[in-house]
Amino acid sequence: MMHLRHSGFLFALISAFLLSACTTAPTPHIQSHADKDTDFSAYQTFSLTSSPEVSVYGEPTPFTQDMADAIAHELSKKGYQQVPSDGDLFINFRLEIDNDVEAFNNAVPVTPDRVGYYRSWSSLYGPLPQEREGGTTRITYTGVINIDVVDREANHAVWQGVYQRALTADDETGHSKAIEQAVKSLLFSLPSP
Repeated sequence: MMHLRHSGFLFALISAFLLSACTTAPTPHIQSHADKDTDFSAYQTFSLTSSPEVSVYGEPTPFTQDMADAIAHELSKKGYQQVPSDGDLFINFRLEIDNDVEAFNNAVPVTPDRVGYYRSWSSLYGPLPQEREGGTTRITYTGVINIDVVDREANHAVWQGVYQRALTADDETGHSKAIEQAVKSLLFSLPSP
């Protein structure tokens, strides 16, 4: 009786672990740096760049407005006010989505019985392959967001952040939500005015 109760508990524990591992999104890598000599209370307004770098595999995308909206929303929540131009802070941003291709070749070399004398079998059975091809290809997609916060008057970066994460199929269908979450996580460390 005791054995069955323990095995049921162990099964439930393993199932919960596997379920959480399958539903967990990839962990982002976030880095940010604030200029230690900057007093952020001196800034009240911000302006977004008019020419951000937003690309997917090197091509322009419709994500530019999603990025601009997400940044403006997060900065407004922190207490900064957006102005069309000449804000205290100039916000430059970049979004890039790229892919990496990994190929794994599991080719099997020719066995010794297919060389020399036995090579004549090819006349009966057709040509014998030198190796049997096999393998898999894995394509991974990575999204990277860079945000630079620049003191417009001094023309000096006072805060910089980079967000990098492997993308999933859910990100493709809900790209606006993924961008909002990434910008929120990245700008979390930006000091308020």
